[in-house]
Amino acid sequence: MRKIVISLVLAASMGLISGCAVPTPTPTPSAQYNQNWVLVSGTDDQGYWVKGDEGATRLTIDNGQVSGQICNSWGGDIAIDGSSVAITDLYSTEMYCTEPEGIMDRETRFLNDISLVTTIELVDGSLLLSGGGVDLKFVAYH
Repeated sequence: MRKIVISLVLAASMGLISGCAVPTPTPTPSAQYNQNWVLVSGTDDQGYWVKGDEGATRLTIDNGQVSGQICNSWGGDIAIDGSSVAITDLYSTEMYCTEPEGIMDRETRFLNDISLVTTIELVDGSLLLSGGGVDLKFVAYH
């Protein structure tokens, strides 16, 4: 009888008896990035190339996937580990757009740049992707 009482007391203190609060899982660090973003500035080895929201370059991060649309829809895999990021297996549809002027060049440049980034961080509500000579700044949109 004494062993049963001791076992029940130990089980209760360890939270094994039903009715005890079950800890909620802590969200993965990358969950904070899971939302819709729009590019507001970009620089690479060719210089500064985004003025405001020109081109409406959109990016969505959702549980290991990244996607967006410029002229074409595009996407790929995104792996985030702390402040390190890798965007891989990029794909894109193959439409041709003529407006706004230069959009196809902007799209090619963006897809090249985003494949080079190695660092991700949130600063004052902005998403910053950088590395490989690239700095991209996004703000959230709904």
